[in-house]
Amino acid sequence: MPILETEVRDAVLIARFNHANAQNPLSLELENAIRYICRETEDNPAIRALVLTGGNDRSFCVGGDFNEMAQISGRAAIETLIDRLIDFYSTILNVTKPTVAAVGGYAIGIGFQIALSCDWRVGSPETKLLMWELKHGIACTIGGYMLESFFGRAAMTDLIYGCEIVPIAWAADHKLLNEVVDSNSLVENAIARAQMLGGFPEVTFRRTKESVNRGFIAGLHAIAPQAKKAHVASAATSAVQQHFRHVLKQ
Repeated sequence: MPILETEVRDAVLIARFNHANAQNPLSLELENAIRYICRETEDNPAIRALVLTGGNDRSFCVGGDFNEMAQISGRAAIETLIDRLIDFYSTILNVTKPTVAAVGGYAIGIGFQIALSCDWRVGSPETKLLMWELKHGIACTIGGYMLESFFGRAAMTDLIYGCEIVPIAWAADHKLLNEVVDSNSLVENAIARAQMLGGFPEVTFRRTKESVNRGFIAGLHAIAPQAKKAHVASAATSAVQQHFRHVLKQ
């Protein structure tokens, strides 16, 4: 089974995450497949918009694949990971065509940040957005930057220090989710939104998106040194090591 299932519908490229684990952890294989599909969206003139999703009945993405994350140790490896993740988010953000995230089930940590890298987010009453890193001993520098940039300091601190699932009403009010729809029609609604956005004049949409994303992407790269220091420090603690062991035993 491919790690990413794709189809094109009315000029919209739909990419469904298809990890063997239905919670869709972000393995390196899935990450590289998403990178490829972002480049395909950007380079193919027949494609007008992109939908990223785990599907109607699977989670969007529960964060990094712990089987792989647990193997990363030492300053150099952690710093490389931070650079890789920032480049990954930038790859999504640099798609100048509309990108829509259909967020079903859980979107945790890295998964949450993938959704934030898209232009529009469609969720359901069952969607569970969560930045829980701090209570598990993992630094939340990139997530903190993204949330503060989008929603302001007060909302950011509420989410990263609260470490709880975001109530759907709160997510809708603060535009963490631009639309909340029935879970059975989650992907269909995301496709409809992508079709609408993809129908806008291409040049004006592209130029506007490039302009509004430029500073945000630059900020992501600017926080890399602080993010590296924070993650190196947190990786050395017993808290994060215990968290990895606990998850991998399940």
